[in-house]
Amino acid sequence: MDTQDFIIPPFVARMPHVSDYAEIDEVLRSQDFRQGSHQHTGMFMGGSVIMLDGEDHRRRRQTLSAMFSRAALQFYENGTLVPTVRQTMEELRQTRGPDGIVRTELVNLVRIFLHRISALVTGIDNVTTMEETERFKDYIAVIGEGLTAEWTTLDRDQVIAHAMQVRERMIAEFFLPSFERRKAMVEEFRAGKRERADLPTDLLTLLLLNWEPDWTLDYIWREATFFAIASTQTTTHNFPHLLVHLTEWFRDHPEDAHKATDPDFLRLAEHESLRMHQPAPTLLRIATKDVVLSTGRKVAQGECVALLFTPANRDKGVFGADAHVFNPYRAAPHGQRPWGLTFGSGPHICIGRPLVTGQSSQGGDDNSATYGTMVRMTRALYEAGVILDPDHPPKRVTESYYDAYSEMRILLPKL
Repeated sequence: MDTQDFIIPPFVARMPHVSDYAEIDEVLRSQDFRQGSHQHTGMFMGGSVIMLDGEDHRRRRQTLSAMFSRAALQFYENGTLVPTVRQTMEELRQTRGPDGIVRTELVNLVRIFLHRISALVTGIDNVTTMEETERFKDYIAVIGEGLTAEWTTLDRDQVIAHAMQVRERMIAEFFLPSFERRKAMVEEFRAGKRERADLPTDLLTLLLLNWEPDWTLDYIWREATFFAIASTQTTTHNFPHLLVHLTEWFRDHPEDAHKATDPDFLRLAEHESLRMHQPAPTLLRIATKDVVLSTGRKVAQGECVALLFTPANRDKGVFGADAHVFNPYRAAPHGQRPWGLTFGSGPHICIGRPLVTGQSSQGGDDNSATYGTMVRMTRALYEAGVILDPDHPPKRVTESYYDAYSEMRILLPKL
């Protein structure tokens, strides 16, 4: 999708639009704006950390930061993702066709790869068997459609209603039993019958340990819904884009074909793909007072502005004359992140970003570094010789204004 192909969703068409990179960054960093997105889907996320601002947001974010500590990130990647990918690839190996080639669908495969991370971050147990995994990832997919229903091209009320029905099933089957188990463990800890180190570091446990008087179970389900989806949303959305970009890059630059499993090259490619394709088409912010930005733009108190990330992340003044073109060797502008504004900026910058992009070593200890979910999965697929299925072209999402794929058939000839 080139910049000129970016479609402004109708419900934000009449709002003031901000597409300049520096101006969006200024709005996101400013204390004079509050969260304005998800106005139609508060039943899924109302009161969750992403919807808070100011001191409430800072305190909640600090409480939950342990979920993305260095040790937690290493466990998600090395102790969870890598074994899941290995097991899934072994299961796929058993499905070889008469020609010896494995055929599968990438969008669904990515959800299978990531389902355990989603469960671990949130604190959901019993997502182990194939049947449980299928139900869990299908629940997450439908609830995710409801959570982002403001971008749907279908009947929004029907999308939300269906997602709410599925969420009730997910609460009964997964959330509530897991919550009750953690509640019992926390009570044992407070009674001196269990060590703090024996408690899991996940959302439900941290909320129980830091319980506030005005919290209700309904709030817990909203926070859990957000984290169950957000912990894997960026990778699920962007990974098919990355594979398309790499396929085209290796076709046009055969001298780089040997780098298909090189984690350093794949990290560069990942960053560039993240810059070009954002999980959400637009973020909204509401001015809490009359504001004059450094550009001279005036925003009245209570006015909602639409931050257009796609054109901003392809700003030629920031990323060069070819900003609309995928180039894994693009040098990040001084002081800017290579993925641009994809993970946001300011107080609401994505808390789980290192889960996707990895983290550098600490104190020279290479064992403390992680590659990130996208590099791990890309490398595994290229080791299996992944190519796009020439008989089944990828299909784009049509039920939403999201820049995403609904289906991508692939071949794994080396598996």
